Parts: sequence; C-alpha cells; structure tokens
Amino acid sequence: MSEKQNNDKSFEQKNQQKRRDNPANDSVPTISYREIRAKSESERKKKTQSGKAKAQKTKNDKRHTPQNPHQQHKTAGEVHKNHSQQTQQAKPKQPMDSHPKQKSNQNQNAAKNEHNSSNGESRKNPKVENQADIKHNPEKNDSQQKTKKKRKMKRSSKPFSAKKRRRKILAMYTSMVMIIAMIAAVLCLTVFFKIDSITVEGKTRYSPDEIIDASGIAIGTNLLLCNTEPSKEIIEKEFPYIESVSIKKNPFNSVTIYVEEAKPTSAIETNGKFYILSAKGKIIEILDNNKYNVPLIKGAELKKTELSATIEYKLSNMNNIINDVTQALNENEIKKVSTINVTNPSNVKLSYDKRLTIILGIPENLNYKVKTAKLIIDEKLEKDSKGTVDVSMCAEGGKYSYYDPSGAPEN
Repeated sequence: MSEKQNNDKSFEQKNQQKRRDNPANDSVPTISYREIRAKSESERKKKTQSGKAKAQKTKNDKRHTPQNPHQQHKTAGEVHKNHSQQTQQAKPKQPMDSHPKQKSNQNQNAAKNEHNSSNGESRKNPKVENQADIKHNPEKNDSQQKTKKKRKMKRSSKPFSAKKRRRKILAMYTSMVMIIAMIAAVLCLTVFFKIDSITVEGKTRYSPDEIIDASGIAIGTNLLLCNTEPSKEIIEKEFPYIESVSIKKNPFNSVTIYVEEAKPTSAIETNGKFYILSAKGKIIEILDNNKYNVPLIKGAELKKTELSATIEYKLSNMNNIINDVTQALNENEIKKVSTINVTNPSNVKLSYDKRLTIILGIPENLNYKVKTAKLIIDEKLEKDSKGTVDVSMCAEGGKYSYYDPSGAPEN
C-alpha cells in the first residue's frame, strides 16, 4: 500500500473512533481526507486561472486606455478597493457540505477583507505618492536623477588594477617625452646649430673664399639641414685642378672643406689638342702642346672631352687600363716614360727615355711589373742602353723577364 492510502485509512479510522466516543456528533456531516485535498487543489487551480485572467485584463487595459497624466495614477484607496473586489470575485464559492471549521476561517478572511477595503482610502501607497510627486515636482525629479548618477559614478569609480595603473603611467610618460622631443626638434632647427665659421684645408691653387662661395654654404645656415653632397659636386666641377672634395660638419657649429689638388699624370692628343689628365682621369686642362712632359697616351679614342669632367673612351675598359698604368708609374716614381701605347689593350707598351721599350703585356699585376722593369733599368743596364725590356711574363710567382738589346725603342 502507498503512503496516501495509509493516510486516508488512518484518517477514516480516527473519524469512526470519534463517532463512537461522541454519539451526539452523528448529526454533523463528515468529510474524507481525499475530498479535502481535491477541494484544495481545485481552489488553487481556480485562483491561478483568475490571476492569469486578471493580469491579461490589466495588460489589455493598458494597451487600449490613453495615457492621461492626471488619470494615470490611482489613489491608494482605489487601488485597495479594486484589489479586494478582485480577490473576492476570484474566490470560488464553497460547497454547502464544507466543514464548519473551514466556514469559520472563510468568514474571518471575508471580515478582514471588508475591514481592509473600508480602511483602504485612509491608507496610502508611498510608491504611488512618490511617483505623483515626481510628475508634479521637476526639482525633486532632478535631485533624484543626480543622486542616481552619483551612485553610478561611485560604482564605476573602482580602484585601478596594477596593470591599468602601469599602462596609464606609461602613456603619460610617453606623451611627455614626445612633447619634449618636438620642442627640442623645433629649437634645433630654428635657434641652435647655426653655422658660425667655414674653413678650407688642403693645398690648392684656388683661394678659400672662391671655394666657399662656390660651395653654397653660408654662415647662419642650420648645420643639421645643410646638405654637403651637392656642394662637393659643384666644387669638383667648377675647379678643374681639385681632384676630390670632402666636407665635414664639426660639433661646434663649424664646417671644414678638405680639398685635394689634381696633378697632371698623362695627356692624350685629339684633333691637334692635348688633353691633360689627372690620376683619376679628370680633364684638368686643354692645351696646344704637352708642356708638362707627361706620358702621352696613344691608341685611345675619346668619347667625352669636357673640362673638369672625367674622360670617357669609346672602349669601355680603356679608362681603367690607363688609370692603373699611370698609378703604377706614380707609385714607383718612374718619370722618364714618354708614351703609353694602348693600341692593343692586351699588350700594353711603354716608351722610356726614348731609348727603351717596356712591354707590360696583359694589364694585370702592373705594379709588380713596373717595379721589376725599374729594377732592371737601374741595376742591370747601363745609362745609355737601348733595346726592349720584356716583363709581360713576370709575376710574383717566380716567372722570368728578359732584356733584348736589338729591339727598337717605341716612339
């Protein structure tokens, strides 16, 4: 047997025992436990249904009724009256055969509801009053909104975490550094680092004022904004006897121009003119004769013949060959070479003192070959010897060189 059946059986046994003990109570109608439970469940269902119907009704009333500010809020008495009436309507009628104790409880509840409805008008709902006051008192509404904002601010103003604090400090310091850097940059470009003096160093046939004027660098110019590359090109182009230029910016607002003078190392004859060349192949002068007695280049055809410009030959590698030969002659201090014959670029020949022909051959290891030829001329031959000195097979690996006295000198 289940627990409910046991409860019903025990409840009926108790009622039977009471009737036996009190025969006078037989006239009173009795009710079983099952009936009581069924009635309570039906009442509960009716209450929930009535509550749902009431909520639906109020929702529909709100939708269809116009929003009048004077009729929107009811008084406290009206609210309690409606509530009591709705509760009374929602309560189901008790059956006639209900228990006397339940009837007494219902009577007491009804009396309480009547008492509440009679005194409902005297009671007041503080929430409704506050809402009405807010509608009719805008100052109070503003004060309440301000208090709400303060509360929100207090809630939102939570203490920063260590990570957020570090980020905030880092952002503040970076902004300060950027501002300081911008101010320093403006001051450096406008107030500080102005050129006070310009000097020229190096031996040259031109005066320092001519070189400074040609450079375009003026006193008072900002040292940081001064571009020196164009000044170098202008000086080298305007002054033929300046081989190279370097400009240095000094820390104490000064500029130094270093110049290297070009020296005539060779010459080339074209169309009756002698073009005097420096060691780097720069045309430093154009003359009618070879007054400097520098080696005359033969067998090379020119492409560009402008003053102060680097000479250009029709053969692409000819400039490198001639520069290497003249550089080897200058380093070994051989000054009696009269001609450099490059008619055959793979067999370069030199004419020495108009009595000896030096065969260099392929333009490789030229410095060692020229040094060996000088050693043979100074130590092995007599001062009036004529012929050919062949050092084309000479190299640092131990190969040989020879002298042929029957060879005719190069003109």
